Amino acid sequence: MYNTYFGFLESPFSVTPDPRFFYTNPVYLEAYATLRYGIEAKKGFIVITGEVGTGKTTLLRKLLRSLEDSVHSVLIFNTCLSFPELLQVTLHDLGLASKDASKVTMLQELNDYLIKQLKQGHTVAALIDEAQNLSPEVLEDLRLLSNLETDREKLLQIVLVGQPELEAKLDQPGLRQLKQRVAVQCRLDPLKDNEVGPYIDFRLRAAGYEGKGLFHPDAVQQIACYSKGIPRLMNIICDNALLTAYAESKKIVSADMIKVVATDLRIRSELQVAKVESAPAVSVPKTERQTPIRESPDRVPGHKLRRLVDAGVGTLLGMLAFVAVVSVIDPRSLLNIAGRSFEVVKQESVPKKANAEVEFKRKDQRVTIQYGATIYKTAIDAYGANTDLGMDLIKEFNPQIEDLNWVFAGQDLLLPSLTRETLLRQQPDGSYHLIVASFRSLKGADEHARLLRSKGYQVTITPRRVSDNLLLHRVKIDGLKNLEEANQIWQTGLSNQWLAFAGNPAATR
Repeated sequence: MYNTYFGFLESPFSVTPDPRFFYTNPVYLEAYATLRYGIEAKKGFIVITGEVGTGKTTLLRKLLRSLEDSVHSVLIFNTCLSFPELLQVTLHDLGLASKDASKVTMLQELNDYLIKQLKQGHTVAALIDEAQNLSPEVLEDLRLLSNLETDREKLLQIVLVGQPELEAKLDQPGLRQLKQRVAVQCRLDPLKDNEVGPYIDFRLRAAGYEGKGLFHPDAVQQIACYSKGIPRLMNIICDNALLTAYAESKKIVSADMIKVVATDLRIRSELQVAKVESAPAVSVPKTERQTPIRESPDRVPGHKLRRLVDAGVGTLLGMLAFVAVVSVIDPRSLLNIAGRSFEVVKQESVPKKANAEVEFKRKDQRVTIQYGATIYKTAIDAYGANTDLGMDLIKEFNPQIEDLNWVFAGQDLLLPSLTRETLLRQQPDGSYHLIVASFRSLKGADEHARLLRSKGYQVTITPRRVSDNLLLHRVKIDGLKNLEEANQIWQTGLSNQWLAFAGNPAATR
């Protein structure tokens, strides 16, 4: 959207793991060198850990692009697999078509292949991303798999890449034999404050930017403060800040823009988030596993998915939940978590009274995500035609979720109600603003903003990234001097039906 405006050849702050945007600071270079050394020296087990968003997957893809032709690699990113399933994936990616799916046969085929590659002077490596999700049983089988060796070297190099939970898992007494076999280990740390500016400049140059000073030094300082050096958070903040600058026709991203973006994203520099009102939780069986679910790489256009839903093929989406790992927000994506579904109690509607004040009582809901849940359906059930505004608020009121494409089964989710208490907000200077609606397209937001401006209101559009594949545009009326004026505008919005949820649902899409 803003690429042409700033002179980018492509988006500089996408959160996809593109190895062209691999930032080479000392920590990342050490991790990269560690990986190469462990594989080329045939050390057997290699472990790389790092917090969410520190660039582990990007590191893996950078490595894959740089390996010699003599290194045959397998990248496994779906770790919710049994060991036989993992073996099947490995054999398939190595070009081996096993006729017998038994564990013994597959192990023999793999061993034969490894010996053949050894005789040719080749190396075979299995790179397992999100390894913290592997069960102890699968990890133990991987240890036994490392027994495929000669007197002098390992036949298979196994790289485990995961979050710090992987370290804790390897510390379990039952996995002490595996931990002792880890020959090379490295951890990706967040960037230091003085590395944030060079990181941003590197991403801009990689995207084709040739100008100077796009981010004011004070803005860079704010980004470092809010992101805590997490590259993914930096990308999200920078992307939203550029969109804000574009919407305001500015060529420089200021510190104030970063503060606004951080506020809208519910990111706080102290890593302390505002507590929201508690509400009764929907019960969830305690036996459910709390497995993180990743976004599906396959996207389905919204209009096609709607036709599928209208045609009644929900069972098809249920089957795809076992193949696609989640993309939670958009009907353009497969929105499953995997397994069983859960229901959300619909928010009670309040009838509109003609020529009278309409009172709303806040009825926030709290649900617990279960296997088989559909985040998009959750928003539909709770907000109906106002799903976009609902998802915008879900992201805001659940600051523990950095990206709605990254959720956990068993995780609590707050569904804020569309009430005056939620949408009418006092600002630090004592004034108020009113959240009117959220739109998927900037065009839709612009049209709604023009309608409100024609009535004499001061309107702003704030881009809000709720996931790496969905950017919403929040429309707000600003500059309401006091609570009395704010309440008057609230009633006017209800009466004239330009609040997102007050009138014809089709008018807000």
